[in-house]
Amino acid sequence: MYSHLKTSTRSLIALLAFASVTTAGVSAQAQPKARPTPAAAPAPSATQGDKLDVTDLENKYWSAKDTDFNVVQNRLFSKAGRLALSLNYGMYVNEPWSEGATAGASLNYFFSERYGVELAYTNTDSRDTQATANLKTQQGGAPNHNKMKDFYGVAFNWVPFYAKVSVLNSKIIYFDMSFSPGVGMLTYEQQMVNGLAGSEVNGNSRKSTPAFTFDVTQHYFLNKWLALRVDYKNRWYREEITEFRAPSSGRTVIKDLNNTGLLMFGATLYW
Repeated sequence: MYSHLKTSTRSLIALLAFASVTTAGVSAQAQPKARPTPAAAPAPSATQGDKLDVTDLENKYWSAKDTDFNVVQNRLFSKAGRLALSLNYGMYVNEPWSEGATAGASLNYFFSERYGVELAYTNTDSRDTQATANLKTQQGGAPNHNKMKDFYGVAFNWVPFYAKVSVLNSKIIYFDMSFSPGVGMLTYEQQMVNGLAGSEVNGNSRKSTPAFTFDVTQHYFLNKWLALRVDYKNRWYREEITEFRAPSSGRTVIKDLNNTGLLMFGATLYW
């Protein structure tokens, strides 16, 4: 019996030891693996989310003049600080009783690409149109009118347009357009005859009057020193129109505001 009890005791001890080892293994497998602790996110700066102040940088590197710039830089054909001498030739465009050639010359100085001043002179060789000549020969009279002779004046040049155009994809032509208001003195000739019929003599008389001008000019640059030009010149002036043939009671004088237009072509030399 003693031996049986001893055997039972040994069996119980072995059973308890096996149970202890098994429980430890199960506990080790059931325990989750330790995960690495994530690094703490940096604390937000006290100025995070605020707008960055770049005032100092703007004051240092961006001046007021940098905000005002020209679209066209380094013009191929420049006028600033240069003189320009022009010769042109043209004709009336809106005078019903007179026609004839007009020749002119002008001298310009340009303070900048946009602004300049001009001295100008034109001389017109006015003569009767065919309609005026027909009245004289067929009816023995003529319309009451004056003929413009010459003009000299000064003008201000404003050049708002400068551009280039492609001609048949083979050549680039540069041009500009200017507007020139001005004032000056204009001389005209009153048309009249004196004396009795059959013994009349030429009684034409010249007078001068102030004139206001407004010219539109377009230059086509050939190179840095030469350009072709087209002008439309307006002249506004007050004139005294007398009767061509005086009646026995004397001549009637009519004061009128006249606008004469000239279309002219020419060339300009820069230096």
